[in-house]
Amino acid sequence: MQTLIISTIASGTFLFATTFFSIQTANPASPKLPCRIEVSNAHISKDVWIKTGKRAVKVDAFSTCHLPQSKVTLTVELWKAGLPLDHFVFKTITRSPGVTSPRARVENFDTYVFCKNNKHTSWYGVAYSKAFIGGKWQFARHVLSEKSVPIKCGT
Repeated sequence: MQTLIISTIASGTFLFATTFFSIQTANPASPKLPCRIEVSNAHISKDVWIKTGKRAVKVDAFSTCHLPQSKVTLTVELWKAGLPLDHFVFKTITRSPGVTSPRARVENFDTYVFCKNNKHTSWYGVAYSKAFIGGKWQFARHVLSEKSVPIKCGT
């Protein structure tokens, strides 16, 4: 599995396809779909703090499916809520080129940005993926964190 890190400013990204296997917002109370993405709420990363000694806001995500899948690509974006519009801050892409066993997770735990100050800022994550399942490309639409979380982490 390899992870690409991309830091660019971009406008909204949308995937269009004829077949989708997951359409939902991240909500632990909702029924679990057989093929899905789950996205955490934004949080200050203890792991990044331990490794670097710096505070960072982070979003974690994983993709899982009850069927064998291959060529899985999971993209996770970190967004800042703002006025007048929310804006993209950072994204990482995890690629799992081989076959992923049923119910195995393809994880992306590398999406974070370092805090520059302690200003209250609302953050959330967005994740989407594609995978080759049953001889066809399947696309998971954008899934958002359950909440936009205000955190003392300004950038």
